[in-house]
Amino acid sequence: MRFLSTLFVMIMLAFSAALPATAAGPLPADTAPSPAGIGIRLLDIPASTKDDPRARTYIIDRLAPGSEISRRIQVENNTGAAQTIRLYSGSAHIVGGAFIGEEAGSSNDLSTWTAVGRPQVDLPAGGKADVPVTIKVPSDAPEDELYGAVWAEVRSAADKGGVVQANRVGIRIYLSVGPGNGKPADFSITSLTPSRNQQGNPQLSALVTNTGGRALDVTGDLRLTAGPGGLSAGPFGIQNATTITPGKAENVIFTLPPELPNGPWTAAVALKSGLLEKAASATVTFPEAGQGETAAPAADTRLQWLAPAAAAAVLLTALLISILLMRRRRRRLSAPEAAAPAAGTRRAGRRNADATR
Repeated sequence: MRFLSTLFVMIMLAFSAALPATAAGPLPADTAPSPAGIGIRLLDIPASTKDDPRARTYIIDRLAPGSEISRRIQVENNTGAAQTIRLYSGSAHIVGGAFIGEEAGSSNDLSTWTAVGRPQVDLPAGGKADVPVTIKVPSDAPEDELYGAVWAEVRSAADKGGVVQANRVGIRIYLSVGPGNGKPADFSITSLTPSRNQQGNPQLSALVTNTGGRALDVTGDLRLTAGPGGLSAGPFGIQNATTITPGKAENVIFTLPPELPNGPWTAAVALKSGLLEKAASATVTFPEAGQGETAAPAADTRLQWLAPAAAAAVLLTALLISILLMRRRRRRLSAPEAAAPAAGTRRAGRRNADATR
């Protein structure tokens, strides 16, 4: 049987409500509008990651060999008709800054460790179903970071030519395997490069290197200041997050309006992945076409004051302590002199007389 190319769509819902800090719990059902078609979302997150926006959207965890976790997902049918929805786990990989879910039936270690509580659900129009998902890491699993997804899929009936159309939505899984918490997430902004794309729009590429131990989903904004005639522009955002695996580097690209002057500009980028944030700036000029000159950015300008301020605070504290110690020493040295009477005075004579008695 021939199959029409499957439409792979990763619909990830973002939520703003907070959970209690003491335990994992469900996200409120009304925190985001229901998508058209088939929808899927994560209901549970660990209390330890309740403030991380990525953990509200994706299954993200680090597990030691021999341990397991359970999460609940919710599947919605907003197609306007009853649907039979298949549920399954699958493998995924990261390439070119994108998280790619592989075709149905593909697998990796993570997908074989992931069990979906129900292989399918039959939902009426507007219906919902909560389904448990369990990830159990075998005791002999090697230390690694693996990627996968939990999918909800609907398929059309085969047409006369035997063609079946499949549509699916999914929730990403980022799983790090190993003891302890592992190497923390981190990244650096290596360079800023101005350019123009084929449509003539100016672009700025921030080369981001993942220097940590976990995959990143980098988003952020760009602000332009000190432009021609003192102009400022922005902030400009990123349409899609750029996903970067540990040890790799990818360009985070901002596309700007075509009428933007070439510059020069002071370009300031502020990038983040979850709770991790970095910023850098450089002077750039957009070319008439193609790629412009790459600039090495300054360090995070929002944190540059910390090192000199800390050094000044230490120096000032040491100086104050030295002054206090000197004053205390002087007082101790002057105290006996003040107590002793001057020679030849009546008080001195009385003291001598008392001493001879």
